[in-house]
Amino acid sequence: MTGGLVWSLTGLALLDSVNAATIWIVIVILLGARRPAPTGWAFMLGAFASFLAIALMFYFGLSFADSVLDGLTLWLRRLLFAGLAVALVAMGVRRLRPRERKAYTLPPWVNAWSALPFGVLATLGDLPNAFPMVLAVERLIDARLPAPAAVAVLIAYTLVYALPATLILAAGLAFNDDLRSQLDTILKGHTTGTAAPNPKTAAACFAGAAVSLAVLFFWIG
Repeated sequence: MTGGLVWSLTGLALLDSVNAATIWIVIVILLGARRPAPTGWAFMLGAFASFLAIALMFYFGLSFADSVLDGLTLWLRRLLFAGLAVALVAMGVRRLRPRERKAYTLPPWVNAWSALPFGVLATLGDLPNAFPMVLAVERLIDARLPAPAAVAVLIAYTLVYALPATLILAAGLAFNDDLRSQLDTILKGHTTGTAAPNPKTAAACFAGAAVSLAVLFFWIG
């Protein structure tokens, strides 16, 4: 593995780790579950295992496809950056008008026993935001790493992906009384009410879309 590949994969893993859906669900579990410790850890296990399984399926599936279709990774890279540009433009447009925030509530059936499959379902539901992971898989295939090394890299990638939510869960369990009110305030501030237009965030999204298109047309070609 080259240093450039290591840094690019690390950056993608860190970007993937800022996963709002998983983090909010962990906070909801800390605030609302009857048994937050086993429920939270079971949820994280389900999220971790399903994310890793999806990454491995992408890797082996795309590796096979690349062995059959020459140039597949190049076209995949083009598709990813084109899709990212479209997604960022749509996100920027949404930030220019008021919008109802998405509420996160813990389904009544979630408990210490059902939290693991709930973590799997939550991860599957968040697949549309898996752009960094798919790009990381594409970079691994393009680098022609041996399969065992690629699997080890994807395990490390998944550990980084799960790190923020895991740290929040551990801190919430260790300092539950001190953090409960703060977490509740943060959760309500980001998941209730109506968000006002945010031109600065919209401008950042449009700039990101422009960068994605520049990469698409001038770097990837």
